[in-house]
Amino acid sequence: MKRIYSILLLFISIIGAGEASAKSGELFIYPTPPDTMQALQPRCDYIVTRFWERCNFGTAFDKYPAQLNAAFGDWVAIMPHASADSVHVAIERLLARFAKKGPETLALATMAENWLYSDTAEITSEEVYLPFAKAAASHKKIGKAERARFESQVRIIESSSVGARVPAIPFVKADGSKGTLDDVRSGSVLLFFNDPDCLDCTMARIRLSADPNTAQLIERGELSVVSVYPGETDDDNWEKAKASTHPAWVTVAMPDAYDYFDLRSTPLFVFLNSRHKVLATGLDIDHLLNAFLVSNQATLQKKANEHPAQ
Repeated sequence: MKRIYSILLLFISIIGAGEASAKSGELFIYPTPPDTMQALQPRCDYIVTRFWERCNFGTAFDKYPAQLNAAFGDWVAIMPHASADSVHVAIERLLARFAKKGPETLALATMAENWLYSDTAEITSEEVYLPFAKAAASHKKIGKAERARFESQVRIIESSSVGARVPAIPFVKADGSKGTLDDVRSGSVLLFFNDPDCLDCTMARIRLSADPNTAQLIERGELSVVSVYPGETDDDNWEKAKASTHPAWVTVAMPDAYDYFDLRSTPLFVFLNSRHKVLATGLDIDHLLNAFLVSNQATLQKKANEHPAQ
């Protein structure tokens, strides 16, 4: 109920129906844009960048952590409607305010993780979360174990985000030979992280294996599918993974996969270009197969145009 009330306060602030007041345990009054601002984005920019001006952080962290966390969630909820520049400025401003204070930086990063990166996050955004994780990972006044957790998250986000080049991660092929991702060469590469005991992985594997467009792209050398088992070769599931894969795919065991990719949920598809830069990640099987359909049809149409029927 409190969460619903908080959202209503935000709505009132954004649309400008008077200034929302702090009630029912709220920490502070949220900012209200001036009436001269009519468009949604400028109003949200105004709130996002000024959100914390009335917050008494001197007592909030220690005495009202639950209310502070709820306010953080309200702040995050406005961000999708604000400009990227305003969001970045607001985050930098907040983190700079506590740059020398380890416990406060840790608290901010933990709240950001809760609202933006955790399995229960209401608004998932690695881009927005990353500055908080970096701040905690590099802060000398935060404990080593907690820093290590954020360091791992930073490494995963930075190595698998769109535009990043996936490193030469070592693997073992189904025939026992060793290699790295750099050994996989084709027009594009699909990394298919899966587990034999995962039902969703099995269904995705069946659909991808049976898809004629995927098969044609592989046959022409335009695509390589790398089926990745993120575990050791002495695991029982590795034998299952080898037995269930498609013969045209590259099937590998990659124990270090968890160091580079967010595998809290599988299947995970990561689409790379020929230089192994990430083009897309987190695609579902429906969007993936549709993309392969469009790509294959485009190639076939191009060939038809180059060699028209006589």
